[in-house]
This record gives sequence, C-alpha cells and structure tokens, in this order.
Amino acid sequence: MATTTMKKAIRYIDDTHAQVTKAFEKKSCIFGTDEFQEWRAYKAMFPKAQMVTKTIKKSETQKKRRNRTYENMEEYINTLADEAIRKAVKAEFETIKNRSKIQTSPYQFVLDWFEKRFEGYDSMEAFMRQKEEERKAKEDAERKAKEDAEKASSSTAGSDD
Repeated sequence: MATTTMKKAIRYIDDTHAQVTKAFEKKSCIFGTDEFQEWRAYKAMFPKAQMVTKTIKKSETQKKRRNRTYENMEEYINTLADEAIRKAVKAEFETIKNRSKIQTSPYQFVLDWFEKRFEGYDSMEAFMRQKEEERKAKEDAERKAKEDAEKASSSTAGSDD
C-alpha cells in the first residue's frame, strides 16, 4: 500500500469550528478516504465541531488583468487615433513580444510593458472592461445553450419510454 503525505488539512479554530479546504470538505464525505478517517478522528475529539471552509481572497489586480490577452492588447493598440503613433506602438509591441521569448515568463513581460505603456489611459481600462463583459456574455450564452440542449435531450429521452 502506497502512503501519501497529507499536509495538515484541519486547522483548529475552537471546540465547535475547524477550518478545512474545499477539497478536504468534498473528500471527507466519501466513505473510506483518508479525509473521511481524519474528520471522524477530529469529531471524536470535538463532537460539536463543524467544518468552516477556507476561502482565498482573490487579488483585485488579478481581476483587472484577466482579459488582457495578446489579441486584446493588439486590438487596443489598433484603436489609437493617430496613424503614426499606432504604427510605432505596434512595432514596439512586436519587439516586446519577440524579446519576451527569452524571459522566464513571456506573457508577464509583455503585460508589464503594456500596462506601463498605457498607464493612466482611462480608455484602456474601459476597453478591457468591455472585453471582459463580452467574454462573460459569451460564456453565459454558451452555458445557456448547453443547458437548453441538455433539457431538450432529457425531454426527448423521457418521451421514448
């Protein structure tokens, strides 16, 4: 039997609360898992204990950066009004993308350049917000279409009986 090392999954808060991860909480409901056994042992010591799921705060900068793909960066550059500036910035963007290939994190290198280059541009923030809204709308439409397809297939399956 192979042994796996499990990091401390239960964090004692008080006699009635124990902090656990979402993964631990899910696995602890499955009979026979290590998590199930560990939770049973914990409950034996603290019978009134309840699980409190550990939450991770997401960084606001990560949310802002979510939709900054190379394609969207390039699309934003194409919105610049002055033709000469647009061409110069496009050339600079391509140079930065080529330089990024030797970096440990190429995308991060390009993203840092882009944000520094357009720092303080309210239009860039609005543009990226618009792209994020478009992405969410597309995901919602795809999810709804999938749900509708599942409902349709389940209703036709039920009528075959």
